[in-house]
Amino acid sequence: MDRAGFSRAQRPGDLGLPTVIQRLISRGLVLAWLLGATPWVQAAESVWVSSGMAKARIITPASGIVSGEALDVGVELELPEGWHTYWRNPGDSGEPVSLTWSGQGLKSSSKIRWPIPDRIPYGPLVNLGYKESVLLTQRLAFENLVGVDAIELTVSGRWLVCEAVCIPETKVMTLTLPVVEQAAVNPELKVRFDQLPLPQRAAGISETRWLSQTDLEIRLNFPGIDLSRLDGLYFLPFEEGVLDLTVAPTAVVEADQIVLGVGFEDASRARYDGLLWFQEWVNGERVTAAFMIEVPSPNDNSGGLAFLQAILMALLGGMILNLMPCVFPVLSIKVLGLMAEAGGSQQAQRQQGWWYTCGVIASFVLIALVLMVLRAVGEQIGWGFQLQSPVVVALLAILFLLLGLNLSGFYTIGSGISVNVGPEKGRLGALSSGVLAVVIAAPCTAPFMGAALGYALVQPPLIGLTVFASLGLGMALPMLLLSYSPGLLAVLPRPGAWMNRFKEGAAFLMYATMIWLLWILIQQAGEFGFVLTALSALLVVFAVWLWQAFKPTGLQRVLLLLSVLGAGWAISQIAVLAPTMPRPEQARAGDGGIQSEPYTEALLRAAKAEGPVFVNFTADWCITCKVNEVVAIDTEGTTELFEALGVRYLKADWTLEDPKITAALARFGRVGVPLYLVYHRGSETPLILPQILTGEMIRQALQTKAPAEINDA
Repeated sequence: MDRAGFSRAQRPGDLGLPTVIQRLISRGLVLAWLLGATPWVQAAESVWVSSGMAKARIITPASGIVSGEALDVGVELELPEGWHTYWRNPGDSGEPVSLTWSGQGLKSSSKIRWPIPDRIPYGPLVNLGYKESVLLTQRLAFENLVGVDAIELTVSGRWLVCEAVCIPETKVMTLTLPVVEQAAVNPELKVRFDQLPLPQRAAGISETRWLSQTDLEIRLNFPGIDLSRLDGLYFLPFEEGVLDLTVAPTAVVEADQIVLGVGFEDASRARYDGLLWFQEWVNGERVTAAFMIEVPSPNDNSGGLAFLQAILMALLGGMILNLMPCVFPVLSIKVLGLMAEAGGSQQAQRQQGWWYTCGVIASFVLIALVLMVLRAVGEQIGWGFQLQSPVVVALLAILFLLLGLNLSGFYTIGSGISVNVGPEKGRLGALSSGVLAVVIAAPCTAPFMGAALGYALVQPPLIGLTVFASLGLGMALPMLLLSYSPGLLAVLPRPGAWMNRFKEGAAFLMYATMIWLLWILIQQAGEFGFVLTALSALLVVFAVWLWQAFKPTGLQRVLLLLSVLGAGWAISQIAVLAPTMPRPEQARAGDGGIQSEPYTEALLRAAKAEGPVFVNFTADWCITCKVNEVVAIDTEGTTELFEALGVRYLKADWTLEDPKITAALARFGRVGVPLYLVYHRGSETPLILPQILTGEMIRQALQTKAPAEINDA
């Protein structure tokens, strides 16, 4: 299949044959064969008429009209040098050419076959249209014309012609054609009609995917594509006013695909079809080409296969999420619950499994609702967004302190967090375990999750929530199956006194998680934020002690109330303090290990021109990110590799909310971290590394010359 249609003013592009041979085939040999094999037929055409600045005429390669058949006709416009008229989408100003046909027996006329337009910059605007000349063709369908000798075709045309000024012009033209049994064809004009530079359809070689309500990803299968040969690459929608025509899409190459990111301004349209328009240097000549790209609305619910795929990927991602290190502390609580029920009835065991599953699914659905609402009002946020808030981190640190104290026996509450609980408390404990598992697991992104969540967040709410619920089901499924497997439960030790020691040991996982959260908080809100959180924690623990040790009355109730209010005040001050703190990426750029620089688009562009670049999209609250940095990035081997190859290391720190980093993630189809990119010198083509990283993967990527994605699932 040809890669694209080509502009009327340019030569054919690279279709797999040398340019000279393509010219011979497309213009010389075909035309010579037609001229030699058929008698010369006078072209049917009207006289040139002036509409003001423009000249126009009707032409057709046929010598007449055949009763009941279709006729190809065209209106040709010629403009003075420097003037232009407009495409179906005129761009930032102007109006498209309009043609209305009439004539005896005429049933219908097709839509205009629009040739590939030119991009016409004018100050801060970009118009789309045709310079100097254009041939706009249509197909006319006729009824039975028995008894009719000739038909006078009439076209009423309107076009806007512009240079420094714009002039609307209209003209009515006629062409009389005989009705014949068999029409002869003018070969030269037939070749011209057939070789109009129309855009090619990209069906079968293109994929589109909405990353958000306004961000579109387009993937084209282009074996051997070289972005350095392209000189201008734009998406031209068929409708006006849906995107900024001055902004080129982002473009990267992954394996044999070119991946484009297109940002729209209007998300209310039913469809976003258009042209992927580009210019390419071929044998020293600049060739203009275009593909037609069909793009449904981001709210289009017609993709059943994509929906099923997203459900399956969410299930798999949720199951793998259980293996991520961020989930281990809370899972220990659920394991204690299963151990307590191991010697009981199967009904009690299954209830534990189902209540845990309900807690997990409900939490994922709630997070999805918050995400969707915030994104709908314009917030640039993604997966794990809640830990970008210092207030949420502080509250979680206090929560894990309370969980640890509960497991250590400092206090007991009727929430089922302790092991020694009755049936009702056990259900609530299982439910709370599911909620806590999701809260702490949210910063992690397991394989398969990224694509599923990217799909879910651009779908209608019901579909998106279903995908998130599937993610929750996948995460809860191992525990649910365990509760239905008496044989597996029988392997667990019998309940006994040893469980108190196990419970007390599990408390240290809670304390460790608290320390990790406090470390994150220091990065977000500084030392004073840590002091405020410690003060709040002290007051909360004091309130718990009052509640447990006494039956609060009188002064004790006042102290209890003051403790709770004081804790709330301390947490509120963190929200005031955090915005005044320097960005984490500014505060820590270059601290220890490999010398890193804070990520910006400008710095990335400059670094790519000088040498290889490694980009790390990370966050302090992302445990997977931190593990990867310890075992793969901040190692002696990787440091020596970076020094030997002169690698620039850019760190995109997403610890706090950053719309620019969120947008950068979206361009690669991601809604969360980690993401690792490797750029070679002078290349716009990043290699995308897996989310679970090793030093060997980094070495392999830096030594790989061909652009290819290193797949992680």
